[in-house]
Amino acid sequence: MVISNEPEEPAEPTSAGAPRIPRFGAGASGLVSLLLVAGVLVVPVFGLLIAPLGLVPILHFQSDGSPGIRAWGWVVALLAVASTVGIGPFPMALMAAYILIVALPALSVEIWSKVGWSEGRWIATTVAAALAVVLVGSVVITVPSGPVEGVAEAMRGAAGDAKEMYGAMGFAEGEIELAFDASERVVPWVLPSVVIAYVIIVLFWIRPRIPLLGYEIEVAPFEDYRGDEWTAAVFVLSGLGALFLGGTPRWAALNLLIAVLLLYFVQGLAMIRAHLARWVGRGWFVRWGVALMCFYPPMPMLVAALGVVDSFFPLRPAASDDGGYP
Repeated sequence: MVISNEPEEPAEPTSAGAPRIPRFGAGASGLVSLLLVAGVLVVPVFGLLIAPLGLVPILHFQSDGSPGIRAWGWVVALLAVASTVGIGPFPMALMAAYILIVALPALSVEIWSKVGWSEGRWIATTVAAALAVVLVGSVVITVPSGPVEGVAEAMRGAAGDAKEMYGAMGFAEGEIELAFDASERVVPWVLPSVVIAYVIIVLFWIRPRIPLLGYEIEVAPFEDYRGDEWTAAVFVLSGLGALFLGGTPRWAALNLLIAVLLLYFVQGLAMIRAHLARWVGRGWFVRWGVALMCFYPPMPMLVAALGVVDSFFPLRPAASDDGGYP
């Protein structure tokens, strides 16, 4: 038996409960993320649930300081080339989905980890960049008719087949006509906001998981979330633009206004959650109860209004209140 007087190196601390996420190289991370995001187009409904998982390998790859563009950059370049060779609309649609779900959020997290933004500024900046991509892409695709007219024309072209399908399902022709007329007046104006709503869901899904992926970023509980202070100025300017502008500028201002209202809606949810966490706790029934309650009209607008008020006059329980919230 050999006895050594040299001190033993301390063992690295381990956490039995911490998830062990495999770290792939740049190529494998990009490929895995591409396959997961492709589910949005291949599997219509379930794909929306699995697509955000494509962000995980990219964030985990760049968490050690490696440039994230090494993992997602070649995917975007490959899809851009495929979109220009005329093999159909699938590569372009997949490129748009990949940029919005993976590339932009990954780039924003990389910048956030280096610059030290607040959570509200990170969310607002990422949403603004995603909205810019959607708006510019919509204008480019619908040239020369304009984004509103282009989407309305595409809806009219698809209305014939849709009417036959719904008619075969037993719907009355008059009801189908009324539904399509109403959607034709609304959808072309707010379609980009639907995409942005999904991007916001992806951001808040990945937000509490960022420290688990290796980032030294302190993420507060959801009930402490507050929007960026510049959101109020954007809210006023976009509201004025939606009222007084016309045509494409009004369309852009309206979607910017809706994006800001969506962020205020999340802030309103955080405020409500702060009060519930104080009295009820943070169980899963609290999360789902708040979400389900706020989906029924006119609750979304009321919750967004509470988020606006909370930006100027804090409505959350103070730590000095009786019991506070844990």
